Amino acid sequence: SHINDEDVSSVSSTSDILRGLIRSGYLLSTYLESAARAPTTREIIECAEAFNSHPRDGDTLMIPYGIDSEELFAVASIAFTLHKAELCQMDVSNYKLSQAAPLIHHVGHEYERKNFQRMHGDYSSSSIADLQHMLPSTWNWLNQMQTLFGNSENLTTQPNLEQQMDFVKGKGFVDGILFTRSQLALPEFLSLDVDSINHIRSEARCCVIASALALHACNISKVGTSLLSSSVTSDEIIHARQVLASALRRKHFEQADLESNIIEAIGTLAKALAERDLAAEEYGILKSHTLAVLRGNDPVLKLLDNRVQSFFRFACKWKPENTLFGISAPLEMKTGRSIMKTEDDASLSHGIKSTKEEFLLAAKREASRLGFAYFGSELIEVGNEARCVISLACINYARDILDRFLGVTTEGN
Repeated sequence: SHINDEDVSSVSSTSDILRGLIRSGYLLSTYLESAARAPTTREIIECAEAFNSHPRDGDTLMIPYGIDSEELFAVASIAFTLHKAELCQMDVSNYKLSQAAPLIHHVGHEYERKNFQRMHGDYSSSSIADLQHMLPSTWNWLNQMQTLFGNSENLTTQPNLEQQMDFVKGKGFVDGILFTRSQLALPEFLSLDVDSINHIRSEARCCVIASALALHACNISKVGTSLLSSSVTSDEIIHARQVLASALRRKHFEQADLESNIIEAIGTLAKALAERDLAAEEYGILKSHTLAVLRGNDPVLKLLDNRVQSFFRFACKWKPENTLFGISAPLEMKTGRSIMKTEDDASLSHGIKSTKEEFLLAAKREASRLGFAYFGSELIEVGNEARCVISLACINYARDILDRFLGVTTEGN
């Protein structure tokens, strides 16, 4: 190891700390990091070396990056280097996962089904009564969804499997899980997706609130809402957008703190949009609207809340164009595989886009149509996450669980 306990215990000054950091950073940038990641690590090393080379003789030292003290500079440099080491470890993990991806894709569905069966029982050959006892939360959820939304989906008494799964993905998953306002025991087949579902809910909430606030900011500052969907925006608007999103995602323990931070953030955004300071009256109106949004009393918020559910129903039920009329054969058979892949490889061959690229384009159009252009990128990403969660669940359990349960609930209603 390049550093040991004796080296650590002998440290007596900031200079000693920085010397250890320089050794670690050199090894990280030279032997572990990719060429794209290494320059920022080398920059920190060079700053630390230059700073350490100045004698501490009482003269005022110029600390890099305008940091207040040499101790803070040392701590910040260590934190940054540790962060880079974690990114490096993540790169290695991602590479190993990418190598294993074909195997995971090949055996993943069966592996998940076997583990689910080991936990809950042999669902594939069980009677409906046994299945209801085996998976009570799934049964209760589907029964409730059928009661609430079955008629609105125009399900026939003998709907086909695709229609049943569209119901599960749309009304069932989106309305009955992601945006339900009632207490719900999560269906057993989604037990591995708790973190993803919580993340989707949280991001959707942030996008709706941020979009409502941005619309109010445009109206009050007397700029057109088209500015929110413009592809050319100033650095100030981009920064204000990031500040607002960060404030909404931050955990607040007091409602007053949340309201204060959001009011400040939306004021900054309004100023950036208008390219001027708001008048006192305008700021007062903006503050009033902001409080109404945060307290759930704003009509624009309620409209966007309904629209975001429409967006997620679109996302979760979306299908690639080449599967709308059945699975088509590949246009060509290739031998071998490319070693270096670029971001555009998937769409260059005959103009064919990957499934994700095709979804992102369709979702972008839908998000813009529904009024979420300004915070559309985040919404589109979680829309894709939601699509992946429920699509995988339907692939794994459509015939053996979901379709059988829905057949019973349809007959009962």
